Amino acid sequence: MAVTKGKKTAMIALLTGLSLIAFTIESLLPSLPVPGAKLGLANIFIMLCLIWYSMPEALIALIAKFILSAVFGGFSQLLYSVPAGLTSFFVSWLLIRLFSGKLSVIAVCALSGAIHNIIQLSVFGLVTRSYVAYYAPYLIIAGAVAGAVTGGAVYLTVKRQLAIRNS
Repeated sequence: MAVTKGKKTAMIALLTGLSLIAFTIESLLPSLPVPGAKLGLANIFIMLCLIWYSMPEALIALIAKFILSAVFGGFSQLLYSVPAGLTSFFVSWLLIRLFSGKLSVIAVCALSGAIHNIIQLSVFGLVTRSYVAYYAPYLIIAGAVAGAVTGGAVYLTVKRQLAIRNS
């Protein structure tokens, strides 16, 4: 069955909305044991968009999530979330494109989570002009673990979707 343009647009909008809802809920929860670390649940829906659709469509979903989350959560967070989110997004896209079938989505998300935290920490260090490298190992590990968790959710979702499609 062919997917219509309208249905595809609606699905991308739905994934964007779910990403925003996950971001909003997660912002109300306390940090993980590492201060400032979060699971990044919104990334589940952006990754699904990247896997199911194209890079430009997933990028639109990500940018829409940035803008809407800034409207609901404050524009100051854009300083940290945009560079980290865009970098980790493009790293994920490149890893999927270059290593399709050789690297699991869990590994892609783990690497992406670690890179996201490195970029956020770097931006924080530049903005505050403070030395933050000592904190990097903790955030790299936290990002990789959080990414693996969200990657697991993406993996299970894609696996379930394929099972439904094949039944």
